[in-house]
Amino acid sequence: MRVTGMAKRASKRIGLRDLQSLPPNSEIWDASVTGLGARRRSGAAISFVLMYRNAEGRQRWLTIGRLGSPWTADMARAEAIRILGEVAKGGDPAQDKQARRKAATMSELLDLYLADAEAGHVLGRGGLPKKHGTIAIDRGMIEGHMRPLLGSRTVAGLTRRDVEQFMRSVADGKTSSTRKTRPRGLSRVRGGRGAATRVMGLLGAILTYSVNRGMRPDNPARGVRRYADGRRSRRL
Repeated sequence: MRVTGMAKRASKRIGLRDLQSLPPNSEIWDASVTGLGARRRSGAAISFVLMYRNAEGRQRWLTIGRLGSPWTADMARAEAIRILGEVAKGGDPAQDKQARRKAATMSELLDLYLADAEAGHVLGRGGLPKKHGTIAIDRGMIEGHMRPLLGSRTVAGLTRRDVEQFMRSVADGKTSSTRKTRPRGLSRVRGGRGAATRVMGLLGAILTYSVNRGMRPDNPARGVRRYADGRRSRRL
């Protein structure tokens, strides 16, 4: 799809009403900034995007950000103008962004995930934002198990074998430790098979999050067999 064609279909500046009425699986284009648009897939989230051609004439698609987090239409227009200025100087922001994502470490991914969870952008059961208590538990598993063992690995380079080794290491107690959390507080990190299974559930969700952000094409935790949790449930 050519940027010029998009610009011809744009009849006015994108406003909040246009965005709020945007139906699923559709997009609209801004009349004041060539190539700037807003796209909604099947869910409720709406993203501002920019289409341009680099110095070699190749078409690029760059996501600027989501509506309301914290992007507005005016902010997206200003950012699109800034990006197009880089393109005019021979830059290729979309390719640069892709390169940064490929070089991102797991530690950086974990920080992104926690920040989005705190902001209410990571959904839990029932399609609702994760509760603060759940986020605190996630943070404990991240800091106690994931960051020590996987933090220095790149997101794009993580393999299924790495994930399986991670699970075995947690099950074998290699991350067991006692950490100081406040002046008189201690946090005890325990390993074991049950802990490994619970941490693997969170790791799988975080890797799916990385796929959705375009940081890697697949989830290497998918299909990895986990240990039995060992928790018992009672019927009342």
